Amino acid sequence: MELARKHHARLHIAHLTTAKELELLVPSSTSFPRSTSFYSSPSLPSITAEATVSHLYFSDRDYDRLGTRIKCNPAIKSERDREALQQALNDGRITVIGTDHAPHLLSQKEGGCAKAASGMPMIQFSLVTMLELVNQGILSLERLVELMCHNPARLFEVRNRGFIRPGYRADLVLVRPDRGWTVTPSCIQSKCGWSPMEGHTYLWKVERTLCNGHTVYVDGQVDTGYIGEEIAFR
Repeated sequence: MELARKHHARLHIAHLTTAKELELLVPSSTSFPRSTSFYSSPSLPSITAEATVSHLYFSDRDYDRLGTRIKCNPAIKSERDREALQQALNDGRITVIGTDHAPHLLSQKEGGCAKAASGMPMIQFSLVTMLELVNQGILSLERLVELMCHNPARLFEVRNRGFIRPGYRADLVLVRPDRGWTVTPSCIQSKCGWSPMEGHTYLWKVERTLCNGHTVYVDGQVDTGYIGEEIAFR
């Protein structure tokens, strides 16, 4: 960060996990302006940061229950660190939310902390997990959309995605609240066949996912024949 400031360089920091790291970032009332010219906005912070769903949801207390299933790099930290990360979602220090999807086989997650592979498959459950934080009052639904949709498009200058606007690609997910369901092996889409969220009951449910306006997921079924488009940048 010192080098980035000294040389006026853009810097994006991935996988923040501790309260101490967050002390190096300056809070702001809003991370990005709400304007149509966001690509070249002078308000874009020169230093931005990301936190993953895993570090925002789990804490070291979950090791007793899940063990190496939640081993990742950087490691899951304390409840104090998790609370600091959650707070930073609202004050501009965290700009985007990542998933860090790592679909290791369950057999590769065995052998204790020294041998087990790092990472976990979380992308399928990333949105509904973050919606649980919305239900807990940790952040608003609008802020969640900004962190997971708008800001990634702004930050990386992705062309015609990340917003519902005329002429933009219709990448949409339709979710329904108060539709309790439990994660079982049969509903896991990842080819690794397991999830640290197995047995967990969610209140939000993804009902339909569209990519480029095409329905790729509905009622538990994936259209495996559809091929997406290459992402374009500014």
